[in-house]
Amino acid sequence: MGKKRMICVIGLFAAILPAIFAQNAELPRLAVVEFDVNSQQQKVKEDAITVRELVESQMIGTRKYRIITRNEIDKIMLNQRIEARSISSPESLKKLQIEKINYIITGSVNAMGDKYAVTVKMLDVSNGQFPNSVPALIDGTPNGLFVGIEELMTKFVAGMTSEGGRVTQTATNKTYKVGDFGPAGGYVFYDKGVFSNGWRYLEAAPAEFEFRAEWGAYGQDVPGTNTGVGFGKRNTEIIVERLKALGETGKAAQVCVSLNFDGYKDWFLPSKDELDLMYKNLKQRGLGGFKTAEDKTNWTHIYRSSSQYDYRSAWYQRFSDGDQSYGYYKYGTYSVRAVRAF
Repeated sequence: MGKKRMICVIGLFAAILPAIFAQNAELPRLAVVEFDVNSQQQKVKEDAITVRELVESQMIGTRKYRIITRNEIDKIMLNQRIEARSISSPESLKKLQIEKINYIITGSVNAMGDKYAVTVKMLDVSNGQFPNSVPALIDGTPNGLFVGIEELMTKFVAGMTSEGGRVTQTATNKTYKVGDFGPAGGYVFYDKGVFSNGWRYLEAAPAEFEFRAEWGAYGQDVPGTNTGVGFGKRNTEIIVERLKALGETGKAAQVCVSLNFDGYKDWFLPSKDELDLMYKNLKQRGLGGFKTAEDKTNWTHIYRSSSQYDYRSAWYQRFSDGDQSYGYYKYGTYSVRAVRAF
């Protein structure tokens, strides 16, 4: 190679490299953090690490982000005292913004027999929202895990579009079946067939968001609640208004509307008939992790609805046998599973 030709080649690289680095510098910074695990079993914990590695590999393959290494993000989270479970809290978001991180990929790995319920979700650090979340039920074998995560991530990446450095969820006409995972990671338990009045499906909150609470307003009439399907949200609004007027706090409906699961904040206390659908379409199919034991010590198998029975009680359902024949006292502390419509 002649001297003049070598100078030309060097000059060409000198012109191209700054452009390459500039383009890379403009890519949003993304990190994949550890996944939540619902088990203390060593195998489940190890598989959750594998899931994280496979997810990171798939995100690298998109070539749309500057991927922060696991060691670097783990060090940042340790130094900044950020926990993966509270990654979307205002305090955590401020710390991540200081570190100039644009997006976080997180999720959960829940053992279900010989399978895993895996959810992968993206956190937009700028606003604390989750523009994309995809769940899947994956076989727990090594090959099943590898293939399952590859398929899940194909859907995950396809469900996003990047515009001007921002990530938004691609508009889709996705349909769900009863028993599928919904957008918030819970189970879909009702499909009315068409989209109307702002919703088509009902989704139960994941089992880890179940809680116990009183109904409130004991001895007080709460007029306007309904027992039918599609009335749970309005029932909840009516109850919350009445409880506020009575100065009561921490009751079932109030806790439901305060829930924030993966950025979804539209939860409510189900109506009597919505609760029955949850029992028939989920519990009786072994889905949802509902309490079923006939335990008269703590009554965990009794679930509350948002439908008033009378001024002293509200409709309930026993998930041990499906009984829903009368109301239980409003002051009793019973199980609550919030739902959302979408």
